[in-house]
Parts: sequence; structure tokens; C-alpha cells
Amino acid sequence: MQRAEYASLMPGMWELPEVSPSSGRLAFSVRHSITVTDYTVRVVEPEKLECKKGRWVAKKRLSMMPLTGLAKKILRTAKVI
Repeated sequence: MQRAEYASLMPGMWELPEVSPSSGRLAFSVRHSITVTDYTVRVVEPEKLECKKGRWVAKKRLSMMPLTGLAKKILRTAKVI
């Protein structure tokens, strides 16, 4: 999903979609910090592969896209990039 150009934080950057906590099997967790705030992000394998607000992109395009730091961390941990 691409953040809106008018977003106050990271406009135009690409990130992975958020899902409800019960929508899939836990694949792994990553820790992520933004300034003084620490997060633990749970990454799930969805029960259904659907994306209503975003769009699918080819894996080979990921290296050319402006990804958020968290998106890069998740994709590296999942061995996608």
C-alpha cells in the first residue's frame, strides 16, 4: 500500500497492509523502533490473499520502490528481499 502524498509521515512511501490480529497464522515477529517508541510487530500468513486498498507488485520491483523501514525489515525477515 502506498501512503498518501499528503500524509504527515513518510508521504509516498510503500508499506505492507495491516490486518486484524485474528486473520491468519503467526509467521514471525519483529521488533521495530521509531525514535523513542519500541514496537513488536506480528506478521501473519493470511487465510485469504486479498488486498482491498493496495495493489500487488512484482517481487523484482521491490528494490526500486521507496519502502518504509518496517516494510523492509519484514520483507528481509521473510526472505522476500
